[in-house]
Amino acid sequence: MITRMLQKEGLPLDLAYMVPVESNFNVRARSKKSAVGLWQFIASTGRIYGLKINRWIDERRDPVLATKAAITYLKHLYGIFGDWELAMAAYNSGEGRVKRAINRAKKKGRKHNFWSLRLPRETMGYVPSIMAMAVIFKNPKRYGFGHVRPLSPMDETKASLTVAFSLEEVAKRSKMSFSALRDKNPALFLGVPPMTQTSYSFYVPQNNRQELMASLKQNPNPSKKWGHSYNALLGSSNRVTRVLEKFGAPIYFRVKTGDNLWDLARKHKTSIRRLARWNRLNSKSVLRVNRRLKIYVPTWRVFREVARNSSYSSTRLIALRIRVPKGGALSVIAEKYRTSVRKLMRWNKLSNPHAIRAGQRLVVGYRKASNSNLPREASVIRVPRNTTLSHLAIRYKTSARKLMTWNGLTNSRQLRTGMRLYVKAPEKIKRKQQKRIVAKKNSRRLIKVRHKIIRVRNGDTLWGIARIYRTTVKVLVALNELKSESHLRLNQKLIVPYPS
Repeated sequence: MITRMLQKEGLPLDLAYMVPVESNFNVRARSKKSAVGLWQFIASTGRIYGLKINRWIDERRDPVLATKAAITYLKHLYGIFGDWELAMAAYNSGEGRVKRAINRAKKKGRKHNFWSLRLPRETMGYVPSIMAMAVIFKNPKRYGFGHVRPLSPMDETKASLTVAFSLEEVAKRSKMSFSALRDKNPALFLGVPPMTQTSYSFYVPQNNRQELMASLKQNPNPSKKWGHSYNALLGSSNRVTRVLEKFGAPIYFRVKTGDNLWDLARKHKTSIRRLARWNRLNSKSVLRVNRRLKIYVPTWRVFREVARNSSYSSTRLIALRIRVPKGGALSVIAEKYRTSVRKLMRWNKLSNPHAIRAGQRLVVGYRKASNSNLPREASVIRVPRNTTLSHLAIRYKTSARKLMTWNGLTNSRQLRTGMRLYVKAPEKIKRKQQKRIVAKKNSRRLIKVRHKIIRVRNGDTLWGIARIYRTTVKVLVALNELKSESHLRLNQKLIVPYPS
């Protein structure tokens, strides 16, 4: 398939050997830098070249669409450099890096082909690896791969249906297993149609497609109920529960001997809280044998409503970070912040509990953003607890940079609980535009500095505060007449310089 598409576009056929180097022909391959698919596209590059990437579908995993995008990208790179070796190098490390390497070589009077450029070690090994793959694939017997049989060509037969048809129903109508259909369509990684669209396409073998078309002729209407296994894909928030009650399909079953709420919730892919709510149970309720219970299973309308309203998604969390003190150990930090060493290692991606150093920033917990009760139409608000500029920017449909400009902030960490904050452009901006001061070699001009008072928060250090307000520890010690650099207490008032 890849060779045929390259030949059709008039590109060198040896470019097909980039795929075994990139992903070893694994459509589900994922790198440490979150590059995905046969051609290892990162999300931003994939979107530029027309691939859909969202919470429902990832077309980087689609072999045909990813190959089309890769061909377009390689054409673009060849148009810039005019050399396939440089185009392959730019595919690996980025066109900007290769351009800078060429410019450096030209300034030094060197040749600017691939072999004479100074590029990252990975890239310098990438192009020779492709060439080596081409040699091995063309002479498999010589290199000990004569026993390996090539796979049969991919069946590119596709069908298209509305999103009301679940993949499980498509598999049943096509008389094939659900797992086989999912393997054919890795782009639908959730096993659910993309609910942001009205219809979707999928790969299905030719024989099974005929079965599907015959089934649709007999009964063109989709099933009203989806399998309760789809419950696991939905969130556990109260709003999603209400959507399930409104648009889901009710299913009834009987309690058997030995059943309990935990086992029933696990069996039907739901939560104990939902099971108790839908059947009006509480902690004192007794499950009697043969009692009829009810659950709701999702339909396509449930997923459509969840996709339409982003407020159904899970609550935003803010990471609480500290700096590791001298001699600090994970066990001591875990005890202080009421967590466990295992959680600290998972949050900070540590492989060894002793692999921390003094001054390192460490996530010690997560907290919910508390900006849900803020008025949407206000132009000035009081900053609530546990929120950030980025969360406020999302809520008021602006950017963090604009919020900083309107409020005279030079750093996002200057946001304090209770401070008045403009969330819309003020009518009259009292602050005058700063004039650029052109410094002469032999003349020095003093920059006017004003001061403001802040309060010390948990985990603050003089070094951290000095870094935020672009000053030094010595200046802060002198301004506040501190006896020691480490003598800070919680909620202490500090005077900090603030350039005007």
